[in-house]
Amino acid sequence: MVISASPSDAKSFVLPQRQDYIQPPLAQTVPLDKIRTKLDITLLALKVLIGINSESIVRVASQLNISTKIADQLSLVVETEKGLKSVVLQNQPLKVEEAQSFVLIICHLAKQNQGLIRRAVSLMEQIDSQNSKLQSVTLLREYLYDFKEVYQNYYWDRGSTTPYKSETLALKLLVDLLFYSAPQGCNRLLLSLKLNNKKTS
Repeated sequence: MVISASPSDAKSFVLPQRQDYIQPPLAQTVPLDKIRTKLDITLLALKVLIGINSESIVRVASQLNISTKIADQLSLVVETEKGLKSVVLQNQPLKVEEAQSFVLIICHLAKQNQGLIRRAVSLMEQIDSQNSKLQSVTLLREYLYDFKEVYQNYYWDRGSTTPYKSETLALKLLVDLLFYSAPQGCNRLLLSLKLNNKKTS
């Protein structure tokens, strides 16, 4: 079940059931040549929720013995100004090793901030049970607002339009991040990208 939301009516959204969390539905809709986009957007969701920056990424990459070249690529994703990364990043498919490194960094950051991610998801469930508005909770309101901005900027840099509604995708990614923060989170994300048996380029 995919979260559905309507910007004009913040009460109208449906949370995925717990059993639906096991295999993120979004992964089934992203072609293999769009793996970089999926990872970039997941990283952007982390950025707006926990406030990571390029220094955070470089530090984690160093802890995981990941090359500075890959860390620099991820750092570009979280730059906030329009146009800064448009020349460098052209949404080119990643090599398997690069994608695996991206996954390790994303999951490590998610694990470090699991408490905040879990709190955000719990608030989503609470709002659903109370039939309240998302905007009534500061954490979710700011997350949705900031994600919409970075999501639009990401596609602006590529000269294309956003393929999903930002609010729907932001809520979906919040649930995904909770599972990526779990002990088997990296395996879940890798499997969703089908990196075990297929190449990305």
